[in-house]
Amino acid sequence: MAAGRLSLLRSLTPWALLALLGAEFALFDQEGARHHSWIYPRWNDQVQYLTECYTGWEFMRAHGFWRGLWQTLVNPSAQGTLHDFAGVIAFTVAGGPSRSALLALNMLALIAWQAALFFAVGRTAGSRSLAWAAAALPLTLAWPWNGWAGSMADFRLDHFAMCAFGITLAVALLNDGFRSTRWSLAFGATVGVTLLTRFLTGTYFALIFPTCLVWVLCSPDRGRRAGNLAVAALVAFALAAPIFWLNREWVWNYYWIGHFTGPESAIRSPHMNLTHSVDFIWTHFSRDHLGPAFWRVAGAGSVVLAALAFVPRKRPAERESASAGLGAPRDWLFFGTVFLLAPALVLTLHSQKSEIVLGVLVPGAFVIVLALWSALQRRATTRSPIQAHRALNFGVAAGIVAFASWHFVARQFAPPLDDDHADDLRSINRLADRVFASANAGKLTRPWVGVNQISTGLDALVLSVICYERHKTWVPFAMTLPTGIMEADEKLIMERVALSDFLFLVVDGPVSDWPFDQQQRRLLPKVRAWCEANRHAVERYEIFGQRMVLYQRREIPFASGRP
Repeated sequence: MAAGRLSLLRSLTPWALLALLGAEFALFDQEGARHHSWIYPRWNDQVQYLTECYTGWEFMRAHGFWRGLWQTLVNPSAQGTLHDFAGVIAFTVAGGPSRSALLALNMLALIAWQAALFFAVGRTAGSRSLAWAAAALPLTLAWPWNGWAGSMADFRLDHFAMCAFGITLAVALLNDGFRSTRWSLAFGATVGVTLLTRFLTGTYFALIFPTCLVWVLCSPDRGRRAGNLAVAALVAFALAAPIFWLNREWVWNYYWIGHFTGPESAIRSPHMNLTHSVDFIWTHFSRDHLGPAFWRVAGAGSVVLAALAFVPRKRPAERESASAGLGAPRDWLFFGTVFLLAPALVLTLHSQKSEIVLGVLVPGAFVIVLALWSALQRRATTRSPIQAHRALNFGVAAGIVAFASWHFVARQFAPPLDDDHADDLRSINRLADRVFASANAGKLTRPWVGVNQISTGLDALVLSVICYERHKTWVPFAMTLPTGIMEADEKLIMERVALSDFLFLVVDGPVSDWPFDQQQRRLLPKVRAWCEANRHAVERYEIFGQRMVLYQRREIPFASGRP
């Protein structure tokens, strides 16, 4: 055992892998994340998760490291509980809170998935070339580098769920069809962590575990395999159940009421039939998440390996050692298919549709491709001399790694915004600075902020995050408007307008189809007349094609904010 470890340390392979992963992290941290960390937090999910991380850090500063860390695990949450836990640890390592530290977690999650793929494929298939190809596959994806919601530029749980799901699938490849007790325990642990990362993955595992049970019960050694599967389920349950129980009401209200029975669920649903739902899932998954770079790699790799596997044999081939090729492509194909189809079925049948969440299908697709490549490699070992076969496989792997790395590097240097868009985003930061300075000048401990259009992407919660990132002071801006996506009582709207210390009023430009936004467009003359009579218009500006006016309570001193 000691000799094996020493041999591993002397090998260039782990050091080369560390160098590759380290270079990826450094490039993303210094170039890719830098393009996005200054932009105000778009998309509501990211605003929520950033808020929980920043307030968790402030709680830790006030109450100590361990109490603060515990608080991040048990604070109420509807979607997951590990993002703020990891966030405050990242802040501790980085020396303070920042968006860059949180985006670094996105990259670390992807790197952990790459490392898990490399180890699992190399160990079970006995092929370093296939392990290198597997580790490079995540770099070929399209969605992580598109700068949109759920990408590496967006701190949200969809990306973490994809990576955690991928790591769990990699560990599944190591348990030898649940014949290994040790790796079955590890599988249960990774399932538990994935559940805590994203509660919604529980619906996927509710299909995966019964499917695996049917599979193992059809084998001759069903007793041992079923026992290990049960142990894995118990480990996952022991890790996740206490946190699920603490958050049971939040999960119920957010998912069941919010997605199925609540009044907003019908508005958010596109009302697709099964055919359109399948088309939506497959189109967005294959085109937007996997993307052209992945399909080029998958297609070219399969064609070249197939040529090697079916090339006519000129002379008897040498045999690989018995320890090589331990992986069973059929087991890989089973796990890949289950991890692909289980979430695909849930997301297809779900009444609401979002292309952002489809990244969770990626790990299953990867393993299906790897199963094909492994099968072709195994066939090729019987049709060509070992040395020639290994050299050709490493050539294929080197080409895949080179292309994937080129794609990754190109995406880090690609400009994420045009100049006009960037100017609009800088204007939002400037407005936030002005509101922050005025709130401080007026000594407001909880400023009330209203926005009459959801489509602006700017509200009290967003302002709290912007001001914290730019001034390192948490200001608990309270939201008067919007009241939600539904229409509200007109009397309540006017009461909220009067309550607002600051009011962002969209006076012209495109309006979304949300009922609240449509109602506010109809009420605009009345609301604007009231503001002109009772508030001070401190600035007029145009952002994203919308002309807006910032109104401020007259008693609040005027402050220009950061120049």
